[in-house]
Amino acid sequence: MLLRRPARCGDECYGPPVDWYFFGGLAAGAAFLASRGAFRRRHQEAAADASGLVPVGDLTHLPATLQRTALWSLAEGGFEGRVVHGALSRGRHDLDVTAFDLETLRERRGEWAYLPVEPPFRIAGTVSIVVCEVDRAFPHVLFKRAGRGDDLLDDDMIERAGSIAKLARGGLGMPSSYPAEMPRTLSPAALDVKLPEHWRVYGDPVAVDALLAAGFATTLDHGSRRDLVIELLDGLVIVYPAARDVIGPDAFADLTTTALAIADGVLACSPSLSPRGVE
Repeated sequence: MLLRRPARCGDECYGPPVDWYFFGGLAAGAAFLASRGAFRRRHQEAAADASGLVPVGDLTHLPATLQRTALWSLAEGGFEGRVVHGALSRGRHDLDVTAFDLETLRERRGEWAYLPVEPPFRIAGTVSIVVCEVDRAFPHVLFKRAGRGDDLLDDDMIERAGSIAKLARGGLGMPSSYPAEMPRTLSPAALDVKLPEHWRVYGDPVAVDALLAAGFATTLDHGSRRDLVIELLDGLVIVYPAARDVIGPDAFADLTTTALAIADGVLACSPSLSPRGVE
């Protein structure tokens, strides 16, 4: 009688070997993404509590006008975070207010841009922004207070070392900065008007003269934050510090308070809209 040797239990019993390192890496990546999401939600909720607004998921409620601003030319779009929104009563006016951080698309590409006005200025890779929607219809006006953004400083060594895109651009000898596309609604030269110290303005001279004649210079004088930018376009009042985002919920709330005070000044110094147009 022929005796057969028992078959050894190999692949035919247990299947191919399992790469446990691969599955362990997937689990670690999922845990990292979950913890990062929880961290961002905590920061968003803290910013909402400090500013009196509520967390929202994105910026889809904002009008497309935002994409015609100098801010958008400098950023080329980007990725929003810490988005909070709400309707606030300001005396006789109700304002829709949205505050958020924007990591610019240029930052993801390892570059930055400056607005080619005289003198030019840049924004940071991540900038904190407050948008107030008001019952007005402005031509494009941009006020800029002197600050770090006017120095056009390149990203420092730590900022470059933390970005693969910036390291790659440097290794390939590619430039790190470019002039942004100038909005057609702005002129490169600052308007020759009397403003509080350290301020300059670009855009529609008729609208600027009307604001200043109604006392808007007082609002600018009180808005003494260095590097502050104020853009007026259609029904938006957009306020952001050029060179840096704001860190922490209290600083975020302070920026929101500054933007609301500026919006109050804009409303006080300009005619409201009626169903037939401007009153």
